[in-house]
Amino acid sequence: MRGRGRGAAPARATPAAAPEAAARAASALWWVLAISAVARLALAFVPSMWLWGLNVQRFLATAAAWAPWAAAALALHPAVARALLPALARAGNALARPRGVVVAALLAAILVLALPDRVRFVGDFLLRQGTVEQAGRPAVLFPQALPLDVLLHYTLPRTLVDMHLLAANGAARALGALEAALLAALAVAFARGLAMRDAAALATAAVVFFGGTLTMFTGLGKAFTEMVLLVAALGVFGLRVLRERRGLLPLAATLAAGLALHRSALGLVPAAALAFAWGARPHAAEGEAVLRHPKAEWLTAVSIAVLALAVMLPRIVATILRWDPIHLTPPEVREQGVVRAAFAGTRPADLLSLVTALSPLALAIPPVAILLGRIPGRGRELALLSALAVPFVLSMPLLHPAQGLFRDWDDFAGAGEALSLVAAWLVAETLRAAPGRAWLASGVTLAATTAALQWLAHFTDIERGLTRVEAFMSEPPRRTDVERGKTWDYLGIRNFRLERWDAAARAFARAAETSPSPRILLEWGTAELRRGDFRAAQPLFRRVIAANPKDVHAWSGLAAAAMALDQRDEARRAAEEVLRLSPGDAFARRTLERLGAP
Repeated sequence: MRGRGRGAAPARATPAAAPEAAARAASALWWVLAISAVARLALAFVPSMWLWGLNVQRFLATAAAWAPWAAAALALHPAVARALLPALARAGNALARPRGVVVAALLAAILVLALPDRVRFVGDFLLRQGTVEQAGRPAVLFPQALPLDVLLHYTLPRTLVDMHLLAANGAARALGALEAALLAALAVAFARGLAMRDAAALATAAVVFFGGTLTMFTGLGKAFTEMVLLVAALGVFGLRVLRERRGLLPLAATLAAGLALHRSALGLVPAAALAFAWGARPHAAEGEAVLRHPKAEWLTAVSIAVLALAVMLPRIVATILRWDPIHLTPPEVREQGVVRAAFAGTRPADLLSLVTALSPLALAIPPVAILLGRIPGRGRELALLSALAVPFVLSMPLLHPAQGLFRDWDDFAGAGEALSLVAAWLVAETLRAAPGRAWLASGVTLAATTAALQWLAHFTDIERGLTRVEAFMSEPPRRTDVERGKTWDYLGIRNFRLERWDAAARAFARAAETSPSPRILLEWGTAELRRGDFRAAQPLFRRVIAANPKDVHAWSGLAAAAMALDQRDEARRAAEEVLRLSPGDAFARRTLERLGAP
């Protein structure tokens, strides 16, 4: 509600930073974009995975690598950038109309549908999809999942699979496309909420929407996809509370949904609390009528948030205490201490890579924020967005994902989106206060867009995607044994599913160097069997049997290898053991029939 009662507040100019400060901030923004472009160029030719967040061009087809990079680099030249401004301004102003929002949402959905994740390397992609495919029990495979996560990423896709409407991956991609459309709408709402126009509006929305976070929407069936949406939504509704004194109810609903989705949504609480506190008090800027929330609306919103916390907090705390010690206090933390382990080994470089991959303009935040200085009447906005980002960012060095930062980067998607919101706000205020640098909107838009498009193109290219994962293992720096074992294991599993038996066998062999589990040995043996190296397969099946004499698959593999090598006695013994463990097994019966009477 506006004004004193129902009257609207008189129009006023949006406060801006001092012109001199804005000019310095704009220069800093340009330098960050330029240095990033040079780094991406140089690292495309360096055989190293130290800064894997900036070297994705090494693992792209020529057109996908260099056409986007060249466009972004050229847009840093003022003459080229100014030539692009009219078209970008038309696009930015179109976002102010409902039709423009619909078009942006449709294009976002089409984009992620056109570039599905075929590498399936990030996080628990294979496990989550396999659970849906095989109708597994989510309470067993991922018992830490909260109710909304299970609903969205198991119950719903499993229903679609059972109805023969979509396959497991298709269901995840369909949901991702819908959510990408919502993210596009939120990005537009963010720019509109800041009263941006012309090319600056497009640049602001692009920073919010485009980033490595967009790869969460291409088939990954995990709650971190929705966390990107919820972080963006809380930023949009929080700013609406501050600027327009409305939006408390959707903000409360956002927080409640997050608490039912994933325990990391606790990071939303500080920003939501600030919005509730500031929304409770009337506020008037110079030349503006008093804006206040209706008391009933405020009480309803706070009640929703408190109820959600009361219902979900006990379960969230129990989940954290039971399942998160492996991520927060692994052996290296207990040995080295929290601070030392947070930045030990390759972690500083990996954390930098995470930030640059998930939020392409995040590195511009410190210099631009410092040089831009205080903006009259807008301090609360930056404080709110900072309160949204700080919990997620501070948790990054403290979190030790089970599969390493390189693979489990989905754990940090919320942090990436929160940083993008802060970067987008700073970009918007810089462009608003420095009209002489309006051409920078071209460089910002293309830098954010091309970085995200390259990540999408990379994960849809199975050949180059697997090459990048192998480079992570074979190029400097050397990774920990845990990372090596889990990453080689992934390569084995993915190549096995692709029926690339030679590559699968080699990967499982490397995984067994550090993680010789019965499951890895069994799959290694099976890959050797499939590629016809029966002598290599035999000892692997024997090792599995030695660890677990009741493993039917190992006995079957041993029988098949022995038959191929014409070792009839061992084949008979193995087939008889299969029948003892699994009466009626068709393969064992056929094997014994071929062997005839003893």
